[in-house]
Amino acid sequence: MGILRYILIVAAICVESVSYANTKIAVDTLEIAPVTLPVAVTDSLEADAMATDSSEMENLPADNLAGKTDEAFSPSEEDNNSLVWAKGNEAYAVGDFKNALANYISLIDKGFTSSRLYYNLGNTYYRSGMTGKAILYYEKALMLDPTYADARANLNFVRMQTVDKIDAVPEFVVATWIRQLRNSLSSNNWAVLSLVFLLATLSMLILFRFAKGARSKKIFFVIACVSCALIVVCFVFSANLAYRAKHSSSAIVVERVGNVKSAPNTTGNSIFVLHEGTKVKILEEAEGWDRVEISDGRQGWIRTTDIENI
Repeated sequence: MGILRYILIVAAICVESVSYANTKIAVDTLEIAPVTLPVAVTDSLEADAMATDSSEMENLPADNLAGKTDEAFSPSEEDNNSLVWAKGNEAYAVGDFKNALANYISLIDKGFTSSRLYYNLGNTYYRSGMTGKAILYYEKALMLDPTYADARANLNFVRMQTVDKIDAVPEFVVATWIRQLRNSLSSNNWAVLSLVFLLATLSMLILFRFAKGARSKKIFFVIACVSCALIVVCFVFSANLAYRAKHSSSAIVVERVGNVKSAPNTTGNSIFVLHEGTKVKILEEAEGWDRVEISDGRQGWIRTTDIENI
């Protein structure tokens, strides 16, 4: 009975994880078929500084717009929001990036979040010559869905056009493997996988209970233990991704230049300068200033208005 009680508790936690991810991460799906642009693949990832004229911008590795978002609008809002989504995609298709941004941002202002909406915003900001904002929204898309290949390809492409080239502090190889494994699926998919392993564990325990031979009992028991361990791994990955999507401490420099100072005031000494698109980690917040750390370990204070949280 103790084992059964434990299994039931784990099942309840897994179901709650799926519910949390569904209600907290993505809340909008549009059911129309918007204009989709052809994928434009470049032969070279080398680029000069960003041009403000969209006609001078290099093609993104993935320049197609996302067709649908992740969840459903309420019936009363579906028609209106679907129209806004369609207008945004149509404006992007004809190069009217100002109106495309206005339509996409209006959806965000209504409280909708989606990896596909963020991806479209990233493409639009890039076409508008705003590297920092483009990187910000690609990062947001990947925070919700780490498996979004188009968003990752475009993020890597745009990053190569940023000014700051910072050598990151080497990460412990095991930590890298764990992070890559965690990001191989979305939060929802890890939660569903944990339920699959839960069913496998229950099946093995039933077989263990009715098996007659000692060897068979041992095999079923070992498989149940392994499956139970995998439930824990899947749940931890799911919960971690869901938490990071709502409580990220990372931010992107969105101004052309941001001065990093030794103190949270204008009289502090300038330690170094960061440029648009650089990723930082927020360590501390003060009035109008944030203490940040960049990937090589350097720290300092930057104006809150110079960065935006992912």
